[in-house]
Amino acid sequence: MSHALAVVREGNTLRSQLAPIGERESVGGLLARNVARFGEHAVYAERVDGEFRAASWESFARDVTAFAAFLADSGVGPGTRVAIVSPNRGEMLIAEFATMGLGATYVPIFAGYPADQVQGLLAHATPTVVIVAGRAQLAGVYLGVGARALVTLDTVDAAAVATLLQATKVQYTSFRDAISAHPAGPADVATFLDAAARIDPDEPCLLNFTSGTSGILKGVALSHDNILSQQRSLSAIWSVTRDDRFLSYLPWHHSFGGIFEKYTALFNGATIHIDDSRGKDFAVLQRNWASVRPTIYFSVPHVYQQLVTHVQTRPEDEGTIFHDGLRFVFTAAAPLPATVSAFFAARRIPVLEGWGLTETSPCCTLTDLNETRSVPGMVGYPIPGVTLCIAPDGEILVKGPNVMRGYFENPEATLGALPGDGWFHTGDLGEFVGGGLKLVARKDRVFKMLNAEKVVPTEIENRLVGMNHFIRHIVVAGQGQHFLAALIFPDYFRIAEQFGDDRATADRVVKASLRDTLLAFNAEHRVKYERIQAFAVIHKELSLEDGELTPSMKVRVRNVLENAEEYLEAVYAPSADCDCRFLRKVMRLAPDNRRCFTGVDKGLDECHACGSFVFGDAPDADHRT
Repeated sequence: MSHALAVVREGNTLRSQLAPIGERESVGGLLARNVARFGEHAVYAERVDGEFRAASWESFARDVTAFAAFLADSGVGPGTRVAIVSPNRGEMLIAEFATMGLGATYVPIFAGYPADQVQGLLAHATPTVVIVAGRAQLAGVYLGVGARALVTLDTVDAAAVATLLQATKVQYTSFRDAISAHPAGPADVATFLDAAARIDPDEPCLLNFTSGTSGILKGVALSHDNILSQQRSLSAIWSVTRDDRFLSYLPWHHSFGGIFEKYTALFNGATIHIDDSRGKDFAVLQRNWASVRPTIYFSVPHVYQQLVTHVQTRPEDEGTIFHDGLRFVFTAAAPLPATVSAFFAARRIPVLEGWGLTETSPCCTLTDLNETRSVPGMVGYPIPGVTLCIAPDGEILVKGPNVMRGYFENPEATLGALPGDGWFHTGDLGEFVGGGLKLVARKDRVFKMLNAEKVVPTEIENRLVGMNHFIRHIVVAGQGQHFLAALIFPDYFRIAEQFGDDRATADRVVKASLRDTLLAFNAEHRVKYERIQAFAVIHKELSLEDGELTPSMKVRVRNVLENAEEYLEAVYAPSADCDCRFLRKVMRLAPDNRRCFTGVDKGLDECHACGSFVFGDAPDADHRT
């Protein structure tokens, strides 16, 4: 029975008739059986001196056992935590399995967070051992009273370490020395694997800090079974084998990459190739793609858009990107534009989508491999073992073995999400369409206009992104205002691929394209107050550094709106005090006869003609003519 056809709808709930496959186990149990099953097969590979070098399951188990011995000597065991601050690399997998195999909790922290934020998260987690990649992460180290050891993956300056350790009882070692000091023979490995396999699957093993689109970061406490219940569910739907190859750049501190993608590979013995492009350097990604030829790929929409754009402008590379072995791709974080999805479909490569949260480990729904998607916003069907419910106010509720234990040392937040009614309250709004779930928006994104009309901006944003391939991100504003406006962040990668250095042509074509798209949307959209009356083009990439993106590339709308305050002022409250740099980035789609504040004989609806609209330009007086 297919995944879609297995769904049963009972009133306001959905569940699957399919049953998860396999027995409950700990992460140590997974390691023990895979060492026995796969032996010399590669668990992961990463670039060393320009070439991918693989580590087998057997050598991996030896390193895990050795590092676990070091951790145990440092006081790590049940009830303790080991924190790591690093970009994806093989040592992280070793540290993760060693920590979980001792019954302790692994705490990955995003290496791209600013130092003060890392320090705050470490202070909250109170780890016994802190591991950092190298010199760049040392500034964020916080060693609380319970810390016993500091470990670095790369060589660091001894003086910097000495300063950190001053007046503490913390010992320092490199990762390599920690393993070398505890060599593991076959008997040691067998003893460790046996003990790790016997850990209760309901025990906590992972503390993931949410990188949500609003609010402060909360520590989500997950158990062995939370994580691996996903894989038992997927075993009833997908067929992933040891012959599959994953190319992985999604950050492992986050649930999409660190739980869903990573454990899909690990559970089934597929090889993870660590992509050093980090999803940011397309040339490196392209090189790694050609070398690995992934059979299953997990990513966010922007990277898929880059792959499609590259093939459209360089068709000679199509055979490398869309090779015969590519079985399916998975997308999350935001809906994939219909044009991109159609490009994959035309090459018979299924694009799967899903929905879930860190608190649900993370996956709750998946689209069907064999089903063509036609409903915008549809995020699939409940996976086996998971039940969905739509509350009276439209909030999506979840029940299943994937639901978290609670938020770490945050009983108030835990009670809000798990109020004792048997359901996890997600904060997402949705509706059932047949046997599937359609995602509407986050509850905190719904707003009211000045006329008290309620607006769900997510639906408008998703539609507009799908209508124009020059739009990378779009945020609809209008809370407390008398009309809606859009902030558009163009896809400068596509613009550069299509127009090269010809900025004049690019500016003219993209500007006209954006205007035509907004006008077409308004003409088609039946709800009059939801039509866009003005839009501003912002010449910058949304970034982690400015707090506008989460590490999984979701848009933090509140921060985007705060950072775009001057653009919004130019849209909603233009005055003589407004800087022309912002006024000329606004195109008004409704007539505005107010005159230019600088004395130029133009109306405010003509400001966009002063200087470049799509690209940045100098803030000098010449652009006011």
